[in-house]
Amino acid sequence: MSNKAEAGWKLVFILLFFISLITAAAEAPLAVATPKKARALVVNSARSYLGVPYIYGGTTSDGLDCSGLVWRTYIDSFGRAPLGAMPRTARDLFSFAESIPKDKLQPGDLVFFNTTGPFAHVGIYAGEGRFIHAASDGNPTGVIESSLSERYWSAHYAGAGRIVPPAEYLGILLTASLGPGIGADSILRSVDASALLSYRLGGLEAGLELRPSWDRGLGVVRLPLVLSLAIDRHLRFFAGPTLTLGTPNLDFNGSMQAYAASGGYISTIGVVWSPLTFRVAGKDAALYADLVYDRYERADSSAASAVDLVADLRAGIGISMRWGF
Repeated sequence: MSNKAEAGWKLVFILLFFISLITAAAEAPLAVATPKKARALVVNSARSYLGVPYIYGGTTSDGLDCSGLVWRTYIDSFGRAPLGAMPRTARDLFSFAESIPKDKLQPGDLVFFNTTGPFAHVGIYAGEGRFIHAASDGNPTGVIESSLSERYWSAHYAGAGRIVPPAEYLGILLTASLGPGIGADSILRSVDASALLSYRLGGLEAGLELRPSWDRGLGVVRLPLVLSLAIDRHLRFFAGPTLTLGTPNLDFNGSMQAYAASGGYISTIGVVWSPLTFRVAGKDAALYADLVYDRYERADSSAASAVDLVADLRAGIGISMRWGF
């Protein structure tokens, strides 16, 4: 194996190690590989206790209080309390969970209410505006399913919390995108696609991305393997090494200029902006624009000039879709 190839494989291993470190830094208290399945497990487990009577301090099928239902449900779902230290009171659960706005609620999240005191009652959100909880008063009592829109619960709603990472991130995500590149020499300069494995890191989304592209203007296929970092769902940056297949040549006003791919570990740099997001068949989609810098050097001995930016820079528009697994 050549020194260059060996160095390339070492870089791949470094990138994969970086991703594995991010996995251990999930934003929510409980890290799981497939949050969508984990959330369904939580809701189904909570529903299995419907009809169980209310008993203050109860944590078994003989009787449950509101926080006991949450505690028991997560034990049943994952075999242990998150981080081995999941609280047993509603108020402590509010401090333990990642705080989220009401419009970000997903099945399996927690909803809190000011009843006999601040954050004195907790339930498990089941989706469609409904939640499962152990009620001590009213008709009926015990473990029941209620609506957040009911007058009492709406008036006493206090906040929401997250223990399992959000399902739209799924721990690991596959993102595919397709769009034309725009260059000075042609309206359709190139076609790009991308596959992104990503994890949450604090408020950011970091990942490893493969971005194959066909550059019609240069007559090459590029296979960048880049690190990706998203500030939010609208703005993402990426950079990394690239394997270039073919000999890059670009027509400058009827004269062909030969190039050679260069850049080493950082040969592709770019930014993706998604100003508009929407849903298609239950999946997240977005219109995006990107600006990509692919590093090339002139193959001959002539000095580089500003015109070489035509070879190096590409802009594109397209549509991206997210699938979770």
